[in-house]
Amino acid sequence: MPAQKSHNPTNAKINKNFVIRIQETAKLNKSGTMLFSASKYRKLVGEEMAETHFYKALNGGLDKYTFKLRNRLKIDFHGK
Repeated sequence: MPAQKSHNPTNAKINKNFVIRIQETAKLNKSGTMLFSASKYRKLVGEEMAETHFYKALNGGLDKYTFKLRNRLKIDFHGK
């Protein structure tokens, strides 16, 4: 089954150019990260905060962006 086209052009641009890696910092015994798509990331952090992070990642010009949320999540946007 082929992948479905995104109805949101920002999500498509983020997924095309970045890998979103999330690590929970509150659980020190659990080492590892999870990869998220842009749409799942929106559901996790909320619409407003996701738009802010996407804007910084797309218009900033760097290869890696790190955001820390609520002293429990470390979010890395890695350029492809």
